[in-house]
Amino acid sequence: VFRFHCHYFYVVLVGCSKKTDEKTYYDDKFMSSLAKGLDQDELTQIATTMNQKNSTLLHQIGKYSNLSFKDSKLQEEAIACINSLKECNKVAQAFGVDSFYEKWSNAYDNRTEVLNKINKIKKIKTSKANQKNLDELLASGKEVQNNNNAKEQVLNPINSLSFAKNEEDSFEDMHNKATVTNNTEFTIEDLSIVAKLKNDQGVVVDEEYLSLNNWTPSETHQVEFGTDKMFSTIEYNIDYIEIKDN
Repeated sequence: VFRFHCHYFYVVLVGCSKKTDEKTYYDDKFMSSLAKGLDQDELTQIATTMNQKNSTLLHQIGKYSNLSFKDSKLQEEAIACINSLKECNKVAQAFGVDSFYEKWSNAYDNRTEVLNKINKIKKIKTSKANQKNLDELLASGKEVQNNNNAKEQVLNPINSLSFAKNEEDSFEDMHNKATVTNNTEFTIEDLSIVAKLKNDQGVVVDEEYLSLNNWTPSETHQVEFGTDKMFSTIEYNIDYIEIKDN
């Protein structure tokens, strides 16, 4: 008697397929395109017009506004950089009008500030030949950023100014005095403030200028102005600020 034992083997075949749900990030490609665009025109000064310079860089990085980044902060600044280039191009179209230079200065400052922020997140790697020019561009952006930070911080003590009239003055020109403390981290070399004096109806009846110089952190200064107008509230606007580079 012969007995046969049959053994059954089950083979499971596992197929290897490429994942289709992996997300592609463009952080590094954006940085490469940014460096390339800067090298082409911004740093080498090849372009002959402001509009041409910005358009070349915008051509390199404009596509990244709708692409994904792993670093959300870099993505935010990349979009800000693209928007700043678009604004520079828009302002450049108005060359020749009275307000052009002020608008161009503001737009360009914003652009250098954004580039400096990007460089802090991920270093911009340009060619060795243009490194010095890039350093100067980033230094300008750092200065703009510091000035903007100081401007933002100084608004709190300025808006809390409480003026008291000097009753010994003549009625024709009442002097108003107040003290203010620099509670920022910056030494403010020059600060110019426009004070709009408003009556009970919110109508501006006078404008005065306040200035502070060499104002170090935690230091208290006295500010004053004279006017013969009757007012109930004051609106402050910073006209100019310059901080000491630490």
